[in-house]
Amino acid sequence: MIKSILNRNALLAIFLISILGISHLNAQLYNPNHTAAQNKATLLQYLKDVYGKKIISGQMNDSYLNYILTTTGREPAMMGYDFDGICPSQTKGNSDAEKAINWVKNRGGIAQFNWHWISPDANGDYYTTNFNLANALANTNSDSYKNIVRDIDLAGVQLKKLKDAGVAVIWRPLHEAEGKWFWWGMSGGNACKALYRLMFDRFKNVHQLDNLIWAWTSYGTTKGENWYPGDDVVDMIVWDYPDYNKNTGSWVHYNQLFGSSGKLFGIGEDGTLFNPDLFASQPWLYFLTWSYMVQEPTVKDGKNTKEWLLQVYNDPRVITLEDLKPANRAYAGYSSTHYDENNDGQETISLDGSLSKTANNDIITSYNWYKNDVLIATGVNPTVTLPLGTHIIKLTITTQSGDSKSAYVIKSIKKYNLALNKPVKVSATESNYGNVSTNANDGNSATRWSSTYNDPHWFQIDLGSKKAFNEVVIHWQNASAKNYSIQQSDNESDWSTLIQLNDMKTGTRIDTLKNLTGNARYIRMYGTARTTQWGYSIFEFEVYANTNTALRGINSEKLKIQPNTLSRNDKLQVTCSTDILPLNFSIFNVTGQVIQKGKLVENSNSVSLSENLEQGIYFVKFMSSLNSDTRQILIKN
Repeated sequence: MIKSILNRNALLAIFLISILGISHLNAQLYNPNHTAAQNKATLLQYLKDVYGKKIISGQMNDSYLNYILTTTGREPAMMGYDFDGICPSQTKGNSDAEKAINWVKNRGGIAQFNWHWISPDANGDYYTTNFNLANALANTNSDSYKNIVRDIDLAGVQLKKLKDAGVAVIWRPLHEAEGKWFWWGMSGGNACKALYRLMFDRFKNVHQLDNLIWAWTSYGTTKGENWYPGDDVVDMIVWDYPDYNKNTGSWVHYNQLFGSSGKLFGIGEDGTLFNPDLFASQPWLYFLTWSYMVQEPTVKDGKNTKEWLLQVYNDPRVITLEDLKPANRAYAGYSSTHYDENNDGQETISLDGSLSKTANNDIITSYNWYKNDVLIATGVNPTVTLPLGTHIIKLTITTQSGDSKSAYVIKSIKKYNLALNKPVKVSATESNYGNVSTNANDGNSATRWSSTYNDPHWFQIDLGSKKAFNEVVIHWQNASAKNYSIQQSDNESDWSTLIQLNDMKTGTRIDTLKNLTGNARYIRMYGTARTTQWGYSIFEFEVYANTNTALRGINSEKLKIQPNTLSRNDKLQVTCSTDILPLNFSIFNVTGQVIQKGKLVENSNSVSLSENLEQGIYFVKFMSSLNSDTRQILIKN
């Protein structure tokens, strides 16, 4: 049996893509024969068309483009730019308007602009407390007010360059105002909204800018009062560094506040790349990774491993630059995790290249799958057997015209996690954040459990029956345990300690605890001291059996199979006692090649045989976490 974590959201996405198609998501967003207003209309319509179907990839700072391309084979569809440097007192200058024109005209991409606007009075940067926006707006004859208008006009000049080039942009001014850390937010909501409308009016009526798609950055009500400027001056609403909690997160906030507005919701900035598995329930329009955060966590302020970067940029739900123009396109399917349930150190999985497409009536003539540049399979949907580990697999398609395109997918083969989706109990859960206990053993590294802010606390899993285990892996969020123990029990009352850990380091980490002598039904983490002032927060709690421990044989009275000689059209009858269930089985030939796998969960089972079983002798291996036995059968014509 193949067990994988390709969750219901990925399956729903496959269904939606299959019925909606993907070819219509290609578009020529820039037409040199059109005005900027016409290209704006084209871009805005495209954004509305893809909204809810796929998410657009974005990156701030084009100096990271080559890093993304060499890591993933893809480039972001959207580039983020900034007007920092255009004010009179700034000597560094700014050429982002020219960069954006090139990105849209010559690369076919989408451009977003924000503005780290220094104090109009040149007495501080964008974080300064020296500039009082409310006072400046209250006196239109003041130098401060005139300096505001001067700077707005300087930005207008830059945006006019884009208009003259026929380029439409997503314009995101006064970003993160509700956070009140920039001067344009420090005077409160009324002043900020007045500044936004002043800018909107001058751009529209003085500079005649008709190439802007206006984006307002909102934190919902998480920072206090919402400052939304109004439907008449906003095209889309974006959240910087959203909370992705499915019950209480940013998407929920937006739908509560703006659900009836008809506006598009995007991710204006983020650190860790958006998880496409969340898309079915949180269909954001786009994500834009902030500059250096696209790098690996080993680099200062990096938030993304190269594997995660490759996985997201190659996900069929993510639009990259290559998708913005009609072209042949390879898709290697969805990255997924598979569990080695029978502890044989490998799993047979299916690969899927069926979402690959062609343009201009071209035809795909071959699908070749590679691992480490070695051909491992051919065809649209081949099966491959992979050992434990993380496997980066490349699909290369070749078309009738001789064109070749490639894509990547990551397949992880893991030891079977005894704790996965088992019943959980906890000492307490932090309220109002949705970080419930079951988040910590659901197989999803994007969700977590968090406790209240005190000591001690415990997180407990019921393995269902007494199980032998030798390894526990805890994926901690930044709010981690400083001192804690792993304990076991058979009755939830009498606990014994397997290992005690003290003075663990602060921050996000993975604790891999090996060589344990566990043998119990219940297991728990018992924390007595924290690394932060917050509670205990766990992304995933995993428990693994010792695959090196000799498994007990199964008594013939507890496991019976019949008949021993049968044809392919017959069914193998397997009777099992309750105490050895569930029971995995694999049927292999005399050379050791596995032909068929499955799982028995009932006392009486009728197993249909694979058509791949030819005449000859075969062995049926039965295995659970504690038991293993092999029986022989004969297949005849």
